[in-house]
Amino acid sequence: MFNNFYPLTPKKKPIFDFTHHFLLATPNITTGIFANAVIYVCRHDSQGILGLMINKPNRHNRIVKLFEELGVVVTMADLHERFPLKGGPVSPEVGFVLHTGQGAWASSFIIRENVCITTSRDILQHIASGHGVQHVELCLGHCRWRVGQLEDEIEQGDWLVAPADSEILFNTPYEQRYEKVCQKLGVNFDIFSTEIGYA
Repeated sequence: MFNNFYPLTPKKKPIFDFTHHFLLATPNITTGIFANAVIYVCRHDSQGILGLMINKPNRHNRIVKLFEELGVVVTMADLHERFPLKGGPVSPEVGFVLHTGQGAWASSFIIRENVCITTSRDILQHIASGHGVQHVELCLGHCRWRVGQLEDEIEQGDWLVAPADSEILFNTPYEQRYEKVCQKLGVNFDIFSTEIGYA
């Protein structure tokens, strides 16, 4: 399950690189999973964009069951509470670990500024035992845009873009992340304009 992510090797970069940026859903998106969403862009290359939703934990968290299915021994009593699963609607059977710090993981990719994404199961035992990784977000599924698709959605006013930071990504409670990115952009959606720009 944690080995189904496409190869973590560098690809040709687009002119404007959204990697290590937050996407903030605007009031143009009124329904569905992306309403009031914050997406962290892990990768932007010639294949498109891959991101992880970071502010909407799955209400049907099955993290303990997932670890059991993978044969990972869980010794952390509060695993369920500490790591609610999130990620996105695409390929919900595929797992991702977003974390800080590098390690000798079998399949890992440095995104930016000490933020990494790992898709191999070797990191899970460290997490389950409470050792090895300082800041962690566990995700099932992801968000995906084909080449040029996100740029079109931004132009039509569906998303705002802001540089990412580790404080919001790892240290801010999930329910506060949308508002924190709004504050980062200086956005007040009560007086929101459909003229969108890049931060």
